Amino acid sequence: MVDQNIRQPLTNMFRCTFKCIVFRISTSMGTLFIVRHGETEWNAEGRIQGHTDIGLSERGADQARSLAERLAGVSIDVAYSSDMKRTSETAKLALGGRDIVLHETPRLREYHKGEFEGMTLAEIKSQFPDEYPKYLEKNLDYAPKGGETTRDVSARMVKIIDEIKSNHLNEAVLVVSHGGALRAAMVSLLNMPIEGNWSFVFGNCGLTTVDTYEDNAVLRHFNDTSHLNGTVHHGLGS
Repeated sequence: MVDQNIRQPLTNMFRCTFKCIVFRISTSMGTLFIVRHGETEWNAEGRIQGHTDIGLSERGADQARSLAERLAGVSIDVAYSSDMKRTSETAKLALGGRDIVLHETPRLREYHKGEFEGMTLAEIKSQFPDEYPKYLEKNLDYAPKGGETTRDVSARMVKIIDEIKSNHLNEAVLVVSHGGALRAAMVSLLNMPIEGNWSFVFGNCGLTTVDTYEDNAVLRHFNDTSHLNGTVHHGLGS
């Protein structure tokens, strides 16, 4: 079930998935405000971050402050972020100084990108010509040396998102994470096939809103960046 005011086109698989789902509306409803962290210098340079702990750039901090203005009139009961600087800094700025508990957890981290972390796609292509095509493929079981597969991250995100959802059924929750990890979170929330990971693209500090019930979820807005006034950057390095 998707609101008609969602502006971004979804893939055929995404639409088909929703046609096939029968939702049972329960009386308990929570809301997840899902956000990808603000921009970092590595985002701007197209460098892969993964588990490398990079803080926000000035532009990224400004994006988070703009998000705080957007959320100023919105009730939020609790917040979660990964324990990476770029997400925790984004969450704190987005909360705008409100007295709200922020849980920082490594379970919301981005994919570990192994030996590719810190590199651009051009550098990977040059230094790892045999691995480069594999990295670009939509392969659930591929990972760079020392990294995580899509299947690994999906299993991790299913558990933490289910816990957040069940622990806060009647509350509004801010969740700040990373582009790749959030793709897996959306697949879990919306009961999509795991291949749906590639159906989503999250911009820095874009706002996604999902209403959660005991046994389903309703997507209200996806990657809304209207509060950023053109400052959003769709970088590859999540």
